[in-house]
Amino acid sequence: MNEKRPSTSGPIQLELFHSTKQLNLSEAYENIPKDVAPNDPDIIWKDDTFALPVKKTFTVEGETFVSEIKPAMLEDSKTGKNRNIFPYFRELRLEYALISLASKQWLSVDYDGKGVPSYKLSVTYYQIQKEIVEAINRLEGKTLKPNDCPYNTSSIREGLQVLAESTIVVHKASEAGGKGTVTFRRINALYTDEGRTTIVFGDMISSYISSGDWNVADAHSILASKTYYTMKLKTLLHLKFRYAKKGAFYNPSLSHLIEKIGFREYENARETRRKMAELLESLPEVDHVDILHKREGRTIVDTVYHIFPSETFITSMIEANQLNKRAKNALIDRESEQVLIEPLERDFPSHRAYEEAKRDYDVRKGKILYARRHLPSK
Repeated sequence: MNEKRPSTSGPIQLELFHSTKQLNLSEAYENIPKDVAPNDPDIIWKDDTFALPVKKTFTVEGETFVSEIKPAMLEDSKTGKNRNIFPYFRELRLEYALISLASKQWLSVDYDGKGVPSYKLSVTYYQIQKEIVEAINRLEGKTLKPNDCPYNTSSIREGLQVLAESTIVVHKASEAGGKGTVTFRRINALYTDEGRTTIVFGDMISSYISSGDWNVADAHSILASKTYYTMKLKTLLHLKFRYAKKGAFYNPSLSHLIEKIGFREYENARETRRKMAELLESLPEVDHVDILHKREGRTIVDTVYHIFPSETFITSMIEANQLNKRAKNALIDRESEQVLIEPLERDFPSHRAYEEAKRDYDVRKGKILYARRHLPSK
């Protein structure tokens, strides 16, 4: 790795990423199917240990793409034999926990020969457990300890290995293997030393941190999800229903939701419609759901859900949008290579401490704006 920093874009964007202390997610990254359920009918096992990659289609702005998910090959702790494992709920939850932790503690930055940054997070399994358990406690009013986490250290170790060794290949449906093919891993490297594990985030995550192509989501609500489907639905709502307010609704179709969360539980269409409504109404983000059927003659060809937000979700999105706006509108002082981020009162132990920080911010802001208007650029 090249330690020379050819530009300040990486560190500056990283400071903005850190300013939220929340779960910063990229809609482009979340659009890509990256998980395969253990009972997915598309899994083809060549033998007891080896499975073929699973292909899933998805659409972006009307264009169809294919995501090919290649499983990790890990040793089964029970049998001692190698076996393919696909990433699913555990791996998605661990990935979100890592991204959430990355917004709260400093990441180290390496650069490749072209000056492209990659980000490294040093954590313990205990920190990962604590991040998940604190979310559960916050959402459910419990007092669990990190050791009560749904995943013990062995499970976390295996889940991280799956994220590091599984591969995603994305291409347009019409251009398999063409120039537009993108291949990535969710974790590029993973190593442990003296009880701490260093995570090198995958190229896609590093890219959206560097570009600022992310939006704030509620880490507690998403990490506290009980199932894969509820986690994916929550993520979708946090990314697509950014301006939730009383009386407004988000109106995805059943076919859209099935694609976005990979829902393939029922062959019967009526059961699928019913279960989707049940899942939506179980979310703390949702107040209620109105259901509209699209018909051709007497046949129901699709269903549209009008999803009305709960008061807690409205409040959560107002706070998320404030954090987003603060990060996007932050002033960058190119002279000192620093970012000036407006303080929020909730981040301070007292009103007096906030007022002092706000005065300092206003002075520094004035100096930066004055320099931009009156001093010649270099």
